[in-house]
Amino acid sequence: MTRNHTGHRIGECHQRAKLSSAQVAAMRADHAAGLSYRRLALKYHCGISTARDICTYRTRWAG
Repeated sequence: MTRNHTGHRIGECHQRAKLSSAQVAAMRADHAAGLSYRRLALKYHCGISTARDICTYRTRWAG
């Protein structure tokens, strides 16, 4: 189980995580290949802002 410096679960180990670490890595690779945030959101069944936040490392830094 992955935990941060305060002992809280992070990444795919968090009980509310919707995407696995593999999906996060694949999403970032797809974005680097040119897919828009909208297409990523449709492909990974998440919101556009979630796709943007993941690709810009605003969330899931370790993922």
